[in-house]
Amino acid sequence: MDTFRGVGRADVGRAGWRRATLMVAAGAVTVACNAAAYHAAELSAEQLAGEWRSREGTTLTFGENGSFTGDQVARMSAAETCGDASRLSSGRWAFGSGDGEPVNHGAYLSLTFSGTDCVVPVFLFGEVDDPVMCPTSGDPDVGCEHDEYLDRVAPVARTAASH
Repeated sequence: MDTFRGVGRADVGRAGWRRATLMVAAGAVTVACNAAAYHAAELSAEQLAGEWRSREGTTLTFGENGSFTGDQVARMSAAETCGDASRLSSGRWAFGSGDGEPVNHGAYLSLTFSGTDCVVPVFLFGEVDDPVMCPTSGDPDVGCEHDEYLDRVAPVARTAASH
């Protein structure tokens, strides 16, 4: 007989497909919820200032004055087209695309490396008090490799007189 404890193969097959469909639907909801957690985070220069580090070891340190220094920047895939890796240690940053009026806050900034014409776009995601930085080829939907997201390690120390 073609049954398993009174259930035909067709019934087992349908139950298996239903279970698989539910698992796929649950996975899709999880992915959608996780993606929704990454929304643009608008920061001021003061909030951006400080040290940021990726899991792969890239470190960027931003000054409120529009300057930055970097260590192991050549590891970022967004910097692959920048040429000589030894020239990717410092530069200027600006909110926005660098076109038009100066902007004093934003969710997008550009890094221009000193002595080069290389510009790397950076998108800021998450919460203002816990943002992440994604250097990319220009499209925020492309995102970053998991190890390339930069987390804020240390904001600039503030004194009572600086507020």
